[in-house]
Amino acid sequence: MFAGRAGDNRVHRHPALQLALGEGQAVRVEIEGRLVEAPGVLIGPDVAHHLHPGSVWLLYVERTSVAGRRLAATCEAGSRRLSAQECAQLRALWMSPSEGAEPIDAVVDALSAALTSPRVESASTLRVREVISALPQRATQGWKLSAMAADAALSPSRFAHAFRDQTGMAVRPYLRWLRLARALQAASHGQSLTDAAHEAGFADAAHFTRTMRRHFGVTPGSVLRSLRG
Repeated sequence: MFAGRAGDNRVHRHPALQLALGEGQAVRVEIEGRLVEAPGVLIGPDVAHHLHPGSVWLLYVERTSVAGRRLAATCEAGSRRLSAQECAQLRALWMSPSEGAEPIDAVVDALSAALTSPRVESASTLRVREVISALPQRATQGWKLSAMAADAALSPSRFAHAFRDQTGMAVRPYLRWLRLARALQAASHGQSLTDAAHEAGFADAAHFTRTMRRHFGVTPGSVLRSLRG
């Protein structure tokens, strides 16, 4: 989550969905080369975009989560425009005094289309989903295809195929996304960029910075200066 002024950023894409709500002005964002201007915009995963500077509320939702799958189903051609009325409702829910994740859960519920009856899934699919859900809490040493496949009781090739079915992307780029989140978390708690990069499994701080630019269009240093300021 982020609330404040979005600065300069280059065209980028990331595996998460992104909700952008304007504050006192419309959100202006270039999506796959076309300019979208609306009170709020929901951007799908892996969609190339560039957010213009301005006051904005941002929420990033992991594509592999239940919330991410629900929200992705509401996007057409990679994005969804939100009306001023919808944005006002979402901001009110977001600012709710409720504790924990309840306000964000309420935002997701308000954005999501009516759910259809869940389909019956196989035991192997459920195991794969459990492994994916546990990855953010797992040590980076456990982010190996062989280890994940063993936990799901599948061969590495079958797991890789099932992983793509569940996430919409291959194992390696998804793990790169998790490394980025891990490094940002470590750096935001005071570690140097070099130490944070090594803890997350990057070769060095430069590798961390290149990945940050690819997925967010900015450097980790600029984000951390904003957080610490």
